[in-house]
Amino acid sequence: MDELKSYICHFIDMNDAQWQRFSSLFEEVHYQKGEHIYGDSEVSECLYFIVEGIVRSYKLEENGKDFTWTFHCLDMDTLDHRMLMDIAVVDYVSFTQGVPEELAFEVLVDATLMKMRKAALYTLYESDPFWLKFAAKMAEDSYAIMRERTFNLLTKSAKERLELLIDYFPGVFEKQVLVDHIASYLGITRQSLSRLQREREHLLHEV
Repeated sequence: MDELKSYICHFIDMNDAQWQRFSSLFEEVHYQKGEHIYGDSEVSECLYFIVEGIVRSYKLEENGKDFTWTFHCLDMDTLDHRMLMDIAVVDYVSFTQGVPEELAFEVLVDATLMKMRKAALYTLYESDPFWLKFAAKMAEDSYAIMRERTFNLLTKSAKERLELLIDYFPGVFEKQVLVDHIASYLGITRQSLSRLQREREHLLHEV
């Protein structure tokens, strides 16, 4: 919990009383590898902050293939690179607009999360202008993550996207994350990812 507090307070200052009020809304929940946090096409009524483990968000296509949107984990080394890591496990569109989710959330490594119900969070917003500022900050961060993710896919090569992922999430290949999920996140095939890894290792050995 202390690390979660440090992470959140890095982006918006909270005094001890504000943090105590905010964290009092949390319910600690646990998920095992392979479980899904939301049901199929469910409307998001809860916001989760990940404390331990790794979760991936993905979109399932009609042909059965899925596209990994991002990975969710609490890593203090990613404070300034949230376009690659997000601690909030939620489909923001579903959560804010009350429509069925399009993103699914799969637990890749046994996870501990702090669950906050939408009704409690919205009551908090109404109680003090500070929490409206907090809501605005969350919305800004959500947009920044989406923008950076989209720009990376549109403007950077597969090699550049791989380098970014390794720079900001160096342990991704050692954290029980399937290569297929990493390739999907990068927008390439598994075969292309293997080729890029071999080329990268070859260049590193030459240095």
